[in-house]
Amino acid sequence: MRVLIVDDDPDILEIVRSSCIRESIEVGTAQTAEEFWNAIEREVPDVLVLDIMLPDASGLDMIKEIRRRYRGLPVIFLTARKADIDMILGLELGADDYVTKPFNPRTLIARIKAVSRRVKPSSDAVKVGHAVVDMKAYSISRDGIREELTRREFELLRVLIENPGRVFTRDELLDKVWGIDFSGDFRTVDVHVSKLRDKVGDEYIKTVRGVGYKYVPGETD
Repeated sequence: MRVLIVDDDPDILEIVRSSCIRESIEVGTAQTAEEFWNAIEREVPDVLVLDIMLPDASGLDMIKEIRRRYRGLPVIFLTARKADIDMILGLELGADDYVTKPFNPRTLIARIKAVSRRVKPSSDAVKVGHAVVDMKAYSISRDGIREELTRREFELLRVLIENPGRVFTRDELLDKVWGIDFSGDFRTVDVHVSKLRDKVGDEYIKTVRGVGYKYVPGETD
């Protein structure tokens, strides 16, 4: 299991990191929102422990984007804010658990293990026709040939695979994969869909004329 701890207090990071290592839990750390986004783009952890008050962002704002991009990622808020309203808001926004400072490191480790057990992990490998998509390695193997996916290609494919048969407009795909602040146009989606079709097969990503795209599982999926 890999855990990513995000907190601006280096002492807390060290305490949690040491506790994880003693439990044979692989751990990464970040002190700012910027460091977090860089870290998660390199590797998605199995559990995220997120401070609610970072110097460059609010954890309550961050979790909205985290849930949009990584819906199944278990998140534990770690914070000094003890008001019930903060706890309720954090859970309503998508946190799986909430630990307040000061805390016993053993308690946090127990919470990490608990949310890891509760959240059913998705398979690392997803079959799309005769291709196998490695959801952690961002790669596709087809007919014995392995190809890498860019992060955008992977996110686009993930959105489609997780919603078989649902038609997404180009605008919806831009919002889900590139974000609402993206300044490009719909052709960006078309280009990425074309690249994905080359890798997984034309028959699985269908064009719905005048609307957008949908994923159609094959008989061998």
